[in-house]
Amino acid sequence: MAHDVQAYTKFCITHGIINDGSQDDRHNADLVLNYFENTWKQDITEKNLEAAWDLIRPHLKLKSKARLEFEKAMTAEPDRARQLDQWLKAHGGKPGQLVNTVLSDDTLENLSLLLGTLGGYEISTVRIQDAENRIANRAGRKLHYVPTPRREMGTITEAARNDDGKPFVTDGLTLQRDGSLGKSPADYAREARQRSDRDAAEVNQQRTGASAQSRIAAEAKSKAEGLRGNTHSESDQIGRVFVFTPGTSSVDWSATLQARLNLQKSFNRAQEVRRFIR
Repeated sequence: MAHDVQAYTKFCITHGIINDGSQDDRHNADLVLNYFENTWKQDITEKNLEAAWDLIRPHLKLKSKARLEFEKAMTAEPDRARQLDQWLKAHGGKPGQLVNTVLSDDTLENLSLLLGTLGGYEISTVRIQDAENRIANRAGRKLHYVPTPRREMGTITEAARNDDGKPFVTDGLTLQRDGSLGKSPADYAREARQRSDRDAAEVNQQRTGASAQSRIAAEAKSKAEGLRGNTHSESDQIGRVFVFTPGTSSVDWSATLQARLNLQKSFNRAQEVRRFIR
């Protein structure tokens, strides 16, 4: 078990997989464990993890580019990175100030940009403001700030702000025989028919779409389960390949079929090479 944990931890570091005790980390660990125990039925080793990478990668929660960049900077300057993070927590987050939402990409980019621009200077308000000015006046990436609410001249109500110019009181009404404004029985009947037609069309579209998807999945499953290799060993390996629907433990048979076809092709190419060598 200890070797499994070590192999998985190293695998996460190598490929930028989230492994920090968060909900995303639990999702990743559960997915990998389920794949190895129930689908592939192999031990969790460094070699097997690398072999499964292309199949499980689309379903894993990976670190963003901003997070990887900051972690690299923090590894090089851990004390200065922590000081800057504390400063940003105390001096950011309000309109017009730097974004400081915990673990957001905008915050991580702010930290990386400021840390790189500060160089060896002390982490202080004066030096950080100097770094902000340099970043704002040079080409390249910019810092992220909390938007400042737009100011409007005078007093304006929400209704006036959303007014589209249409007469909302008489909109859709007609002059009745008694001189009042309202909808005629024919108007109500027409609207009822239109609603009924829309509802029926929507239900029919949903049924048609679900039926088509079900047929496609069934055909893909049948084809995937019928694929064979050149040997019993190759057939066994092809049959162990599964691709799951993102965020679930359900098999995506269309993607599984494609993955198995790719593996079958690689076996066929290898056999052709062996025949050529002979």
